[in-house]
Amino acid sequence: MASKMTYLMLGGLLILIALILLVVQHFGMYNFYGDPSNKWYFYGLDGLIGLIGIILAALPYIRKQPAPTPS
Repeated sequence: MASKMTYLMLGGLLILIALILLVVQHFGMYNFYGDPSNKWYFYGLDGLIGLIGIILAALPYIRKQPAPTPS
């Protein structure tokens, strides 16, 4: 199993990618979706990338820790 830091870094990277794509599209630096009818596909995919990043970053904290063994 991967360490907690791996999940945090991968989740943070995905969140950062989603934010960069969103900012670049919003301020018109580059038009990712081309035709305006494809706009919601782009924003849906961008939101999905961000959501996966949030889930990956939170996954180590959500998982149940094993019960300590009595000594």
